[in-house]
Amino acid sequence: MKELSEMTLEELWQLFPIILKDYSPEYKNWYEIEKKELIHNFNDAIVRINHIGSTSVEGLIAKPTVDILMEIKNDSNIDKVKEKLLSM
Repeated sequence: MKELSEMTLEELWQLFPIILKDYSPEYKNWYEIEKKELIHNFNDAIVRINHIGSTSVEGLIAKPTVDILMEIKNDSNIDKVKEKLLSM
C-alpha cells in the first residue's frame, strides 16, 4: 500500500473525491446551528464569528461543508479553545 505522500493526484481524488453540489438554503441553517453551539461554548472568547467560503454565497456550487471563521480574543487560552473544539 502506498503512503499518501507517494500517491498521484488522480489516486488521491479516487480516495478522497471532491463532491460539489448546487447551493442549498440549508447551509444558512447549518451555520446558525453551529454558531449557536460555538457561542454557547466559547462566548467569553469570541470576538467575531462568520460563515465563510462557497456555502456562504447563495447560488454558488459548493462542497456541502459549512466553513466557519471564529475569531477569539488575544488573551484567550488557545490550548483550551483547541481542546474544547476537538471534543465537540
